[in-house]
Amino acid sequence: MTNANALPPSKRPALLWAFCCLLMLAALLTLLPKARLNSSVLAMLPKQAMGAIPPSLNDGFMQRLDRQLVWLVSPGKQADPQVARDWLALLEKSQALAEVKGPMDADSQQAWGDFFWQHRNGLVDPETRARLQNGGAAQAQWILSQLYSAFSGVSGKELQNDPLMLMRGAQLAMAKNGQRLRLMDGWLVTQDGDGRYWYLLHGELSGSSFDMQQTHRLVTTLSTLESELKARHPQAQLLSRGTVFYSDYASQQAKQDISTLGTATILGVVLLILLTFRSLRPLLLCLTSIAIGALAGTVVTLLAFGELHLMTLVMSMSIIGISADYTLYYLTERMVHGAEASPWQSLAKVRNALLLALLTTVAAYLIMMLAPFPAIRQMSVFAAVGLSASCLTVIFWHPWLCRGLPVRPVPARGLMLRWLAAWRRNRKLSVGLPVALAIFSLAGLAALRVDDDISQLQALPQHILAQEKAITALTGQRVDQKWFVVYGSSAQQTLERLEGFIPALEQAKQRGWISGYRTLPLNSLARQQQDLKALQTAAPAIAQALGRAGISMVNPDLKPMPVTVDSWLSSPASEGWRLLWLTLPNGESGVLVPAEGVKESAALDALSKKQPGVAWVDRKHTFDALFALYRHILTGLLGVALAVIACGAIARLGWRKGVISLVPSLLSLGCGLAVLAFSGHPLNLFSLLALVLVLGIGINYTLFFSNPRGTPLTSLLAITLAMLTTLLTLGMLVFSATQAISSFGIVLVSGIFTAFLLSPLAMPTKREKK
Repeated sequence: MTNANALPPSKRPALLWAFCCLLMLAALLTLLPKARLNSSVLAMLPKQAMGAIPPSLNDGFMQRLDRQLVWLVSPGKQADPQVARDWLALLEKSQALAEVKGPMDADSQQAWGDFFWQHRNGLVDPETRARLQNGGAAQAQWILSQLYSAFSGVSGKELQNDPLMLMRGAQLAMAKNGQRLRLMDGWLVTQDGDGRYWYLLHGELSGSSFDMQQTHRLVTTLSTLESELKARHPQAQLLSRGTVFYSDYASQQAKQDISTLGTATILGVVLLILLTFRSLRPLLLCLTSIAIGALAGTVVTLLAFGELHLMTLVMSMSIIGISADYTLYYLTERMVHGAEASPWQSLAKVRNALLLALLTTVAAYLIMMLAPFPAIRQMSVFAAVGLSASCLTVIFWHPWLCRGLPVRPVPARGLMLRWLAAWRRNRKLSVGLPVALAIFSLAGLAALRVDDDISQLQALPQHILAQEKAITALTGQRVDQKWFVVYGSSAQQTLERLEGFIPALEQAKQRGWISGYRTLPLNSLARQQQDLKALQTAAPAIAQALGRAGISMVNPDLKPMPVTVDSWLSSPASEGWRLLWLTLPNGESGVLVPAEGVKESAALDALSKKQPGVAWVDRKHTFDALFALYRHILTGLLGVALAVIACGAIARLGWRKGVISLVPSLLSLGCGLAVLAFSGHPLNLFSLLALVLVLGIGINYTLFFSNPRGTPLTSLLAITLAMLTTLLTLGMLVFSATQAISSFGIVLVSGIFTAFLLSPLAMPTKREKK
């Protein structure tokens, strides 16, 4: 028997770890006031999804998209703007938004007309530019057709002021540019198939939609205002669109998951520890290691990312059970053998197994850093750091804190010994169970289907989707985010690149790759100079042609009328177009060119790569491709990890025992996928991320069992407790309202339970003495 009163080691490591914990606490208190809890849906998406454009422009466009809100208000089949006016008044009165826009008032309409008049020589549209070629005869014929048309309504004053009809040409070109909305009484209005009128309003959030509380307050306020509007106008209908509605829905679902699943998790773990150890101290030690892990994970994640995503917190609930495993494995050793060994001798028996288990689990989480999703990367960092801190807490503190822990008999000792004996003696169990699980795995793999479609990951709220589809149908303005991004180091370079790219867009349209596109009605200064020369060249020929038709023409004003980007953006002429343009403080600029009727996304991507400063963005196609790419990468990494584990096991345990110890890992992966298939879920990137964790966590059970310094009975008790705590935490993810997290939990639970069932395969052949 070993001397239980052996001298303890130095307190220096424990004090040093305490100092580190205090530093982390101080860092947390410093970081928290500046930190934000991000609930934005767009922030979860991969950074690569905006193509090869500069990151600063990418972030700028993403933040702008995040802040936009659109409403369509219908009074019915009568064109009455009063309902829209009341909705605008309610929005302005609430002060919930930074900006709300409804009708264009008389002053704005006057300013709009004045801007076009003052800059008509600089705002020449592509069709007018084409007609001005070859001497301007085509422009003269077009002017005559407008004069003699019964529907054009050309007045003598218009002809006198703008004899080349440049303003008319520019406005007609804009009207053709995919607009289903028309101007009525200053409002942009559209009609549906039943003849109902819909009035358009646009708003922008004040600040960022990353603020979860602010977002929820806004959505609640808008819901209250809608009820108030319908109380005044029972016949009114309101459609809303904006990322903020999806972000709020996702954040509320995540909050519900955290509150309900988190509470159930903690209660389950608390009850399990109390029933097993019949003492409060093991519970306090468990909570200490979990709290230190959560502290370290939060601090490092905030330092690395500057924020925490809400989805990170939901998925990081999984580390509660895993971090408790280290404490439970050590305390189980103390509860069973505390009378014959000192706390430090018990630590010496389990330390190598603890560190090896930590290494495999942390490696599994760090592999998840390869995923392109910010929330997943945050979770992997949070978990890797948190688990390391929890394990170090057990090693440095628990031997000092557990002295005097009551020694108790192993719970259900007889049942556990019979289970161990059955694995040694009964070949029906030791061979039959693995074979049966292998057959189950093969059947599941045969039924497994692969689906990299990102839209399958979460069932979005139908009422929000329905409103978005209705607004798209009424306005023709889609939000599927298929567009080209043209960018440059300055505004003029961006415009010149846009003008150089238009022929390629026309080519794509002729080939049927797209049905149409929208470009900014703004010319570069170089193009404006070329247009002015064309006007000066064509003006005499146009004057002669009109003179032959009996029209005495006033000489047109052919002086330069330059339009800069800044002057255009600050004028009413850019209304409805400003969202497509972004200029950063350093002058770097970008413009979006939305594409419609996209048929060949890959061809458009190839087309953009031939042009300098042009990138093609098809977010859904990009995400699907990223899902497939990372799924293949993770599949390869799992194969490599299994090979490394096999080599390590064979080197440590010998050829025969090493191969046998690999069976639980292989079958845990197979059964996880089989349960996924039989539950009706497809295989995707999230499923493979779960498999990485199954491998990293499940192998801990075989490591504990194969520990040469441990005993099979103690190991079985420890891994039973570890499995139960893991199921209480990871098992809660199965009930998540988010489909991706739910399927993630299904693979984890089924895989880890399989690893637990088969872990006795790794126990030493020598039978434990009673």
